[in-house]
Amino acid sequence: MIVEPRHSKIHMWLLNAYINRILSSNFSEVKITGSILVDENRPVLLVPNHFSWWDGFFAWYLNRRVIKKQFHIMMLESELRKHMFFSRVGAFSINRSSRSIVESIEFCRRVLSAPQNLLVMYPQGELQSQHHNCVEFRKGVEKILSKTPNVQVVFAVCLTDYYAKQRPSLTIALKDYKGGYSIAEVESAFNEHLLESKINQDNIYPR
Repeated sequence: MIVEPRHSKIHMWLLNAYINRILSSNFSEVKITGSILVDENRPVLLVPNHFSWWDGFFAWYLNRRVIKKQFHIMMLESELRKHMFFSRVGAFSINRSSRSIVESIEFCRRVLSAPQNLLVMYPQGELQSQHHNCVEFRKGVEKILSKTPNVQVVFAVCLTDYYAKQRPSLTIALKDYKGGYSIAEVESAFNEHLLESKINQDNIYPR
């Protein structure tokens, strides 16, 4: 049986304050690029790259700044049960080695049936270097999209660079995906956005 989220205003306030503090103290700047128009009448599936311990915090920050919907994110059951605080801010469990994965997929469908919700899903299902140029999507993404045809899909590529500063900068490049929902189509479009974001990243800062 999966661990479902129970959103708590005080827990969300605490997490928001914590994330704002650690981002400002650990990064020289945070930039959000790319123009998206969030549809208030559709739920959002946020699909970011997954390269660091920070990723869930980046997604939370992005939601508070741009998307502004009710936050939901998958966590491995073993990790969520160690850190149950996160269940009070939108985390729910997934266990790939048990039948509860079917429950997790069904819960994703329920989340994405309500227009006020945001679901964060890392398509590759594991950490990979931000320098990895081709993300391979797990089939769960296609299963979720096939069950939620009204969802707005947003890509987010997070990239860090130091340049001449002691602390790294963070750029979050957004794209509103409007293509088909097959795994091949979504994967191809995401990797195209990943490559474009890296090219653009090289031109953000002056030489």
